[in-house]
Amino acid sequence: MKGKMTYDDAIKYINEIGKKGSVLGLDSVTELLNRLGNPQEKLRIIHVAGTNGKGSICTFLEMMYREEGLKVGRYISPTINDYLERFQIDGKYMERQDFIEYLLQVERVIKEMDSEGLDTPTAFEVETAISFMYFVDKKVDIVILEVGMGGREDATNVIKHPICTVFANIGMDHMQFLGDTVEKIAYEKAGIIKNGCPVVSYPNEKAVIEVLRKEYDDAGGNQNVCDKESFIVAETDSLEIVEEDLNGSTFIYKGERYSISLAGKYQIMNAITAIEAKLMLDGSIKKDALLKVKWEGRFEKISDVPLFIRDGAHNVQGVTALKESLMDNVGDADYIFIIGVLKDKEYEKMMEILCPMAKTCYLVKPGNPRGLDTTLLKEVVDRYCNDVVKCDTVETAVSRAVKRAEELGGNKRTVIVAWGSLSYIGSCEYIN
Repeated sequence: MKGKMTYDDAIKYINEIGKKGSVLGLDSVTELLNRLGNPQEKLRIIHVAGTNGKGSICTFLEMMYREEGLKVGRYISPTINDYLERFQIDGKYMERQDFIEYLLQVERVIKEMDSEGLDTPTAFEVETAISFMYFVDKKVDIVILEVGMGGREDATNVIKHPICTVFANIGMDHMQFLGDTVEKIAYEKAGIIKNGCPVVSYPNEKAVIEVLRKEYDDAGGNQNVCDKESFIVAETDSLEIVEEDLNGSTFIYKGERYSISLAGKYQIMNAITAIEAKLMLDGSIKKDALLKVKWEGRFEKISDVPLFIRDGAHNVQGVTALKESLMDNVGDADYIFIIGVLKDKEYEKMMEILCPMAKTCYLVKPGNPRGLDTTLLKEVVDRYCNDVVKCDTVETAVSRAVKRAEELGGNKRTVIVAWGSLSYIGSCEYIN
């Protein structure tokens, strides 16, 4: 079959097995990787879990290592611009032909598994296996590996010896899979902690830190690591914010001055978490690397006139952070929202938090099987905003939002904010 599969065929194959959806557990991915020679065991991996901020922390870490001349592999999800965005080396996406070749290898193994009556791996498990094969073949120096969902039973947790485990902000999300309290969710995410592996955490709430610490201690704690403490929590008490606006922030952390180009207070917290992880691993940071970090769709300003921001706030925690960032960096304004969310999120709570700020809301359905229909979304948004419009496409929503911003004018600043699912944020663009 080699050479006969096209890229379109490859995507169709992934979409077909993707119909299986999310299946937690490590049996299938373990079997798949065993038959592929366990490429994951040949890699130096930083494993990153959490509810919000995983991608930002990973990007800060990536740039710090790249600035030192290392070759860095990234495996990320969800993606914004392109399917192959999930497989990156030094910021460059995997080539289509490479993806086809790796998929053909995986497909042959899946056929063997099927013939033996074993479960077919999910799309995410297949992609995880492909990422490991790719990074080994391309001889990357380090892999920054993002958990898909949860941690304990996530396919990425097939790795046995990460060099560091990092936890982003942990809150309520995916409750149908992970549990209905923050402690239960933290427990599932803490499942990626391994014996002898250092742990670094975002400044999470006390209940979360207690769960992480217990799992760390149960896994063996400091054993076989080093003499220094290897369970670190980024410290807000050691943080002083010098300057913060839509173009980024400057802050002092533990006596050292840093600047980042990402806006939002939560990005400062993500940065100090990455800083702690880098210091834990090798004690070296090139500060200029932090300023080079760009991360699409995360409180990202894409236009000054009109002021247009897009943010992948797709759960209650993310929406709360977005509201705080808008208040800190924009303040009182006429807000025009473009909203698209998934139906398995706590969208009613999300709308309650943010929509009372809006002058006008334009609603879209994300191009995702889990996208929430705009009619259902409108019923909720109508409770908080008097001007709510359903749109058939993202392009229509952007066009109407820009026109509405021109109409408002007046004394107040007018701001367009596109927020919600990352599956539509990438196509939410404004071109003068």
